[in-house]
Amino acid sequence: MENKLRILYSSNAIWANSGYGIQGRSLLPRLADLETVGGRENIAQFAWYGLQGGIHHWEGFKIYPAGVDAYGNDIIQAHTKNFGANVVISLIDAWVMDKVGTKIKPALWLPWLPIDHDPVPQKVIDSIADAYLPLTYAKWGHEMLNKVGIQNYYIPHGIEPSIYKVLEQEQVEAFKHQYLKFDGHLTIMVAANKGYPDRKNFQGQLSAWAKFAKNKPDAKLYLHTEPTPMYQGLNLPKLCGELGISDKVMFPDRYEYFIGLPAEYLAFIYNSANVLMAAAMSEGFGIPIIEAQACGTPVIVTNFSAMPELVRYGEIIDVATKVWTPLEAFQAVPDQNQIQDALEDNYIDWLDNDKQKNLEEGFKASQAINNEYSWDLIVKDYWKPLFENLHSKIFKQTPVSSPIKAGKVLP
Repeated sequence: MENKLRILYSSNAIWANSGYGIQGRSLLPRLADLETVGGRENIAQFAWYGLQGGIHHWEGFKIYPAGVDAYGNDIIQAHTKNFGANVVISLIDAWVMDKVGTKIKPALWLPWLPIDHDPVPQKVIDSIADAYLPLTYAKWGHEMLNKVGIQNYYIPHGIEPSIYKVLEQEQVEAFKHQYLKFDGHLTIMVAANKGYPDRKNFQGQLSAWAKFAKNKPDAKLYLHTEPTPMYQGLNLPKLCGELGISDKVMFPDRYEYFIGLPAEYLAFIYNSANVLMAAAMSEGFGIPIIEAQACGTPVIVTNFSAMPELVRYGEIIDVATKVWTPLEAFQAVPDQNQIQDALEDNYIDWLDNDKQKNLEEGFKASQAINNEYSWDLIVKDYWKPLFENLHSKIFKQTPVSSPIKAGKVLP
């Protein structure tokens, strides 16, 4: 293959420890190795979050800086032209994008986007009207776009099995002793405390946990998040105080969290936990849900959007009511009593102390997650055939049209 795809990937900088940054850090090196791309010199990133003031180079990738617009709408056209990209992939909520497909022509725009409302918001539909092919990273989102007649291609998010795995119990116990200084029943949340409405449902989940933890001196909660309203989220210490659980809640060191704790630290947190509480109001995907299960830890999620499709080990909570959001569509509020019941069930399993049974279930879940969401498999099964199709369309002078029909998951 002499002609190669030239990819501009628009998202959080690949050194950022945000969910989007982590996905790019795992994905881009693997895409560069595909025959249709042919090396890191043919992939650049537009880091509208994480870089300002000039072009940077990172491990063989050219990194373009942010402009003035928060999501790069003002400068993505110029970056596309400067790099000579023939394909632009954006990983962000599509509704923040403004006529990207039109701006970057003749390059093809593939927005890799979440769908986390029901119905699909009109703002999302309008924003991707000029896309060559939307990429949805949840099967639920794929079907939601199909329902409104928008062709799309399903490519899930992934994990690194070498990091997110069931660790040796001796190592986990040493970590708990050194970092958590706790040896009881541990619930964790791994969620960004960002924006309002409270999409991660901190208020509802903490309220359910407070009822569960009453009269349980051996129960604690670790919140892997920014505790303050710095990102327009909630004042979590204040909320915990109102719920009477301040002495039972732990946070990471704020500075270390801001700078970026390594993925290996988070893998130890998952392995240390008895359960991940992830019953959000909505998720476009829900990366911590698969990370936790890959580490052998059960999860509690809401029966809405992408969350149920990710569960291999855990409990799915019924929707109590729905909330109309500023995007003029619904998200879901899970039943607090059921969250409490799920926590009680997990606590009883912990009291039974059947470590062998729990390990067997954890290993089974870990294997199931890795068989579906490991990065090597995702690139081989989803990205590789997509890129081969794009290469054929761009360089063989075949008509540039969508490579799939609505309703299909694979090309």
